[in-house]
Amino acid sequence: MKILSYRSTMPFDNRGSDGSPSISPTTQKSVMPFNNVPTIQDILEQKINLRDYNPHAGGNWAEGEDVEKNFIETGDDYKRQERDLDILRFMTEPSQSNSQKWDVKIPGGSKSFMSFELAREFVRINNLPFSYIKRIAQNQLPKIESGKEEQLRVDVIADSLEKTFMIQSVNWNQGVQDTGSAFCIAPYYFITCAHVLRSYNKNNDITKDYFSESLPSLIYENRKVEAVVLDIDAKLDIALLKCNINSKPIEIDTNIEIGKDIVVIGSPHGYENNVSTGTVGALNKKVYFYDGAPSYMFVDLHVFSGNSGGPVIKVDNGKLIGMVTLIVSKQGSYGLNAALPSSYILDFCKKNRIL
Repeated sequence: MKILSYRSTMPFDNRGSDGSPSISPTTQKSVMPFNNVPTIQDILEQKINLRDYNPHAGGNWAEGEDVEKNFIETGDDYKRQERDLDILRFMTEPSQSNSQKWDVKIPGGSKSFMSFELAREFVRINNLPFSYIKRIAQNQLPKIESGKEEQLRVDVIADSLEKTFMIQSVNWNQGVQDTGSAFCIAPYYFITCAHVLRSYNKNNDITKDYFSESLPSLIYENRKVEAVVLDIDAKLDIALLKCNINSKPIEIDTNIEIGKDIVVIGSPHGYENNVSTGTVGALNKKVYFYDGAPSYMFVDLHVFSGNSGGPVIKVDNGKLIGMVTLIVSKQGSYGLNAALPSSYILDFCKKNRIL
């Protein structure tokens, strides 16, 4: 006779109808507790209220006091109920660890992302204008009790991105195009580095006429918006532009402290509005020694060619404390990152009566 299947048996007193040994008899303790333990599906479908879930008897399945335990709790098994509840809450309750939301404009609507990095990568891959990235207001999302510093940094970045622009300056006579960054300092007024408009030797006396052949434009929603050069201070390496872009200005803070967390926004190597984070490394550092040369502050973060003119933002209040100006390096690529302190920018703007 061919046996197709066989179920293991134990010789208990109970027997089958033919008198053969049967499996162990069912008892209250040996029945699997599907009647009193909810499944994940039950909870997700809200067939049972999680607050009413109260498994009884610890390691024993049946309700009531045990006369003879068939399951002895060992170690920290008595905490199983607490651990199970924690797992279920983690799976069913909304997460508050990430309340970011960024939208990228696409044809016919927008696409949402849970972080700035993901939104920026989508923009780059699809060759979209960087200004299509917008931070969505978080009023309806749960407030974060932990990680407040990280949330503050994200808010500052989101706010500053809308006030910073990539700038291109073309000199048709020389066939040269320079790229850098600019930021809004007052409605329709923008600050950048003078050398972004046209390179020059800081040891020479340079006037505004030297930049007359430069044609600067700010990049806004993937199009060039022409700008007009209003004033230049070549010794400070600062320029004031006027451009028909309606942007909110960045407020100025002249209180700068070593070790403060900062954010820098620039367009290194033509990548529009790249964000770097770091700290203020040093103050009152001399780099040049010509008459009228400013004292710089050093910033400890990633700065590359194209960051020039980018704002240095203090994280704790979102205000401007400097402008990325140069990299002090023998190789010309990596080194100490020098920024013009905001006090020089404030005086320059007051001289031009825009602040």
